[in-house]
Amino acid sequence: MIRKPKAQAPVSLRAGLLLRLGIVLVLLLALDGVASYFTALHFANLVYDRWLIDSTRSLAQAVRAEHGQIEFDLPRVALEIFQFDEVDKTYFKVSSVGRGFIGGDPALADVTPPEIGGLRLAFTTLHGKRVRLVSTKIAPSPSDPVTVSVAETLIKRSTLTREILIGMAAPQIALLAIALLLARIGVYHGLKPLTDLAAQIEARDQNNLSPVPQSGLPREARVLVARINELLERLSNAMRAQKRFVADAAHQLRTPLAAVLLHTERAERAPDTSSEREALRALHRTVVRAARISQQLLALARTDPEAVAAIILKPLDLTALARSVGEEWVRRALDRDIDFGLSVPDSPVMVLGDERLLSEVLSNLIDNALRYCNPGGHVTVIVEDGVQPRVSVQDDGPGIPVEERTRIFERFYRLSHESSDGCGLGLSIVEEIARLHHATVEVTSGLDDRGARFTVVFQRTDLTASTATPTARSRQHAAS
Repeated sequence: MIRKPKAQAPVSLRAGLLLRLGIVLVLLLALDGVASYFTALHFANLVYDRWLIDSTRSLAQAVRAEHGQIEFDLPRVALEIFQFDEVDKTYFKVSSVGRGFIGGDPALADVTPPEIGGLRLAFTTLHGKRVRLVSTKIAPSPSDPVTVSVAETLIKRSTLTREILIGMAAPQIALLAIALLLARIGVYHGLKPLTDLAAQIEARDQNNLSPVPQSGLPREARVLVARINELLERLSNAMRAQKRFVADAAHQLRTPLAAVLLHTERAERAPDTSSEREALRALHRTVVRAARISQQLLALARTDPEAVAAIILKPLDLTALARSVGEEWVRRALDRDIDFGLSVPDSPVMVLGDERLLSEVLSNLIDNALRYCNPGGHVTVIVEDGVQPRVSVQDDGPGIPVEERTRIFERFYRLSHESSDGCGLGLSIVEEIARLHHATVEVTSGLDDRGARFTVVFQRTDLTASTATPTARSRQHAAS
C-alpha cells in the first residue's frame, strides 16, 4: 500500500521572515560572543602580563656578580612576599649559562629571550598546570648572562575573562531582544499592504472580477497585482464569451427546434401518405438547418480568445488546402448545377496557419457562394502567391451591396434581400479565424463586376517564403 505524503501546512510569510531574521540575529550574537571572548581574554592577559613583567624585573635586581661569580641574594621574607597570592600560584627560576641553575623551581621551562634586556612571554605547563611565563635576560657579568623567569597559574585571568563576558552578555542579549521586537514591528508594517490585499481579495465573491486597485502597494506587490488583474481580465473575457455563446446557441436553435416539433406533429397527423412525405421533407430540411447552425456555433466557439490560446500556427500550403477542401464540395456543386473550379499555382504557397481553422474558412466561403449562386452559375476558388499570399472564393451570384459590405461580418446579420436558410454566422467565423492568423478579409465584386469575391490576405513571414515564383495558373473544372 502506497501512502501519499501528507500535505505540509502553509507557512505564514510573516512567521517565515521573523524566523529568518531571528536566525540571523542569533548567529550574529554567537559571532559577537566569540569575538567578545577573545577580546576579554586579550585584556585579562594584558593586565596580568604587566604584573608578571614587573615581578620579573624586580626579581632580576636581586641577581649580582661578585668576584666573577653570579649570586642570587633575596631575603626569605621578600621571597614570601613575592610568592604570596590567595588565588594563583607563582613560580620563578634563575639560571645562567656558566653556573646553570641558581634558584627557584628547576622544573620551570627555559624560555630565553634572544637579546640582553629583552622579554619573552609564553604559555607553558608546570606540574601539570597551565601557566603564563615571562622571561628576561640580564648580564650582571659580561661573560655569563643570566635568565630570570616568573610563571603564574591562570585562575585570575580566567575569572576576569568570565566577568568581562558576563558584563558584556547582559546588554547584548537585551539588544537582541530589542532587535527582534523592532524586526517584528517592521515585518508587520512592511507586510500590511499584502495582508490588506489578501483580505480584500478574500472578501470578493465569484461574480466580482473587477481589477484589484494598485494604489498604496509597494513595487513588488504591484507586479503580483498586475498578474492577478491580467488573470481576472482573461477570466472575465472567458465568462463573457461563454455567456454570449450560450445566448447565441439558445437564440439560434430555438426556431429550428420549434420547427422540428411542428413538422413532427404534422407528420403524425397527416391524413394521407402525400401529406406525410411533405411534412417529413420539411422536417429533414429543418434538421439539416439545425445541424448547420450547431456546426457553425461550435466553429464560432473555437475562435474565442480563450479557446485558441493553445493553437500553434505552422507552415501550411494554401494550394494543397484549397484542393483538399474543394474536393469536399464537388458533390454539392453538381447537385446545384454550378460550375465549380479551382485556380491555383503549380508551386506551393506557404503561410503560417492552422489547417483545421483555415479549412473552416474555405468551407464557409464556398458554402456561401454555392448557397447564393443561381443554377448554371460559376464558383471559383483562387490561390495567389506574392508579397501577400491570398486565397479567394469568387461567384457570379447577386452580389453584395457596397453599403452592406461592412456589416456582413457581424454575428447573425443577414442581407435585406436574403431568402436562404443561412443563420448569419459564416462570415463572422471567417473574420475571427482570419484575425487569429493576422490576416484580413476583403470583399469586392466578382468577375466582370458580377457576384462577390471574398479574399483572405495573409502576411508574409520568413517561414512562409514561397519555394518558387508564381507560374501559369491551371483551372480544373469539377462540374459544368
